[in-house]
Amino acid sequence: MLGSFFKTIPFLLATYLVSAQIPTTRTQFAQLAASAPNGIIKLNNQLFDAITSAERDWSVSVTLTAMAPNFKCKPCHEFAPSFDAVARSWKKVSKKNRDYHFFAVLDFADGQEVFRRMGLNTAPFSFFYPAKQGPLLETHPKTDTWSFDFNTRQFDPASFSKELSPHTPVPIPYSPPPPYELYFTMAVVAVTTFICYQFFWNQIMSVFGSRWTWGVMSLALIVTMISGHMFTKIRASPYAQMGRGNVVHYIAPGYQNQYGAETQIVGGLYTVLALSQIALTLFVPRLPSASRQRAAVYIWVLVSCMIYSVLLAVFKLKNGGYPFRLFI
Repeated sequence: MLGSFFKTIPFLLATYLVSAQIPTTRTQFAQLAASAPNGIIKLNNQLFDAITSAERDWSVSVTLTAMAPNFKCKPCHEFAPSFDAVARSWKKVSKKNRDYHFFAVLDFADGQEVFRRMGLNTAPFSFFYPAKQGPLLETHPKTDTWSFDFNTRQFDPASFSKELSPHTPVPIPYSPPPPYELYFTMAVVAVTTFICYQFFWNQIMSVFGSRWTWGVMSLALIVTMISGHMFTKIRASPYAQMGRGNVVHYIAPGYQNQYGAETQIVGGLYTVLALSQIALTLFVPRLPSASRQRAAVYIWVLVSCMIYSVLLAVFKLKNGGYPFRLFI
């Protein structure tokens, strides 16, 4: 009897020491947050239960994530910098307000029990736990836990900060970093423009003053527009679609659908048609002999007819009831 009692003493002692190390007061959690460079408290199962306890007089934003490479959680890695940026902004708040709200993160590797308890099999999730008692209830009386909706919100820190600020003791002083990439790009463009103006102005004007330059640019713009490029961009159409039997379809059926690959196919066909007409109009008459002109006319007319035949075939793929065809 005594032997079994003495055997349990180390276990009871270890349990007591572990529980003694777990913060339970707002001051202890404030010290943890202050010791973290980004102000984010790293949780485990016990710390999660402690920081979200029903006796809390503080609020806390907790992100449940899975950052290990074997989980391949791309959204977790996308949201992590945003959560970090907002938490760093919170460190700018005065201590009397800062210590009433905390930012914390629980990784799946450290909190599998919490994930199972909450029935979570995906990540990330970001929960806001409001204060259950204390002075925060005077200005923030709602005590229901809510989560940041990643389906309708963006992952950027501005959206997250805007959603969170009405529930924190004071608004989060987040401001986006200066757009250094934009400044650098503008500087490069300005320097390049100055160099071109100083040393290559005549050459540039000879290029942009040529009717061929504007003719090619106009043709490229026309082909891009009539091929359906803007239609697919506005609707965010997929490049292609997998059909039955794992067959890839590049042509979308129906008049109201179009794939990205279909835009490229139609644009290429229209380009060849346009070039054949340009050749017949401008290049063929300049050939030195009548026989060469005649041969060129036959070739380019045949090319036009074949390409137009392919266009009709593509249109028939979109509308199976279309009755006309040319060669194919």
